[in-house]
Amino acid sequence: MSSYFAGLVDFVGAHPQVSFLAVFLLALSEAVPVVGTVVPGSSLIIAISALATAANITPWGLLIAAVAGAIAGDGFSFWLGHRYRRQILRGWPLNRFPGVIGRSAQLIRKYGIASVFLARFTAVVRAFVPLLAGILRMSSRHFYLANILSALVWAPIHVFPGVLVGLAIAFGGARAPELSVAAIGVLILAWIAWNMIKRKTAAGIMDCPASQDAPGLGAGERVARPTAPDGQLRRFADGVATKHD
Repeated sequence: MSSYFAGLVDFVGAHPQVSFLAVFLLALSEAVPVVGTVVPGSSLIIAISALATAANITPWGLLIAAVAGAIAGDGFSFWLGHRYRRQILRGWPLNRFPGVIGRSAQLIRKYGIASVFLARFTAVVRAFVPLLAGILRMSSRHFYLANILSALVWAPIHVFPGVLVGLAIAFGGARAPELSVAAIGVLILAWIAWNMIKRKTAAGIMDCPASQDAPGLGAGERVARPTAPDGQLRRFADGVATKHD
């Protein structure tokens, strides 16, 4: 599958005018259940931002595309959960991820509306929390507040590192190779540090016990504790949707 992603980067490099659409769709895919766990959206956005900037594509357009895609992706997943509730959890492919669904539900129960912001920067659950927020009937106003704020923080973190490399290539002249290597080295170190922080944050979030009254959720909603994998999805789906049937 990595060959397809490399092909996408090559295609955008040859046709930089489509970089806005590519960044938008990749940012959107980060929040789509299952898809967000497969597509390396963050890495691809950085690579495409570098190539587009080197081709004189405005970085601000890339930033707007990333923000819009991130907001649209979370919004779409939230709508799916709000519209289809437990039915969507019982169908394929979501019924293959009971553990991730249970952890996402615990995150929402503990942090409420803040979980939408935190999930944007937390591996794996970031693709499921917006969906679960819709199923649990989180307030739309609260959800979109956290959705928009997190997108405004997330997008620059993923676009501007690539822009830095692109500027080094575009304006480095004879020293462009050296500047590019230096910029890439800084990005690698930053990427390693960022991933270490994300892993520690995710571990701390998921180890905390769930609160019973997190803000932003419908009154009376409860999230089931994780159980054996075979029964976890059914118990969770039944628990979050019973009062709405």
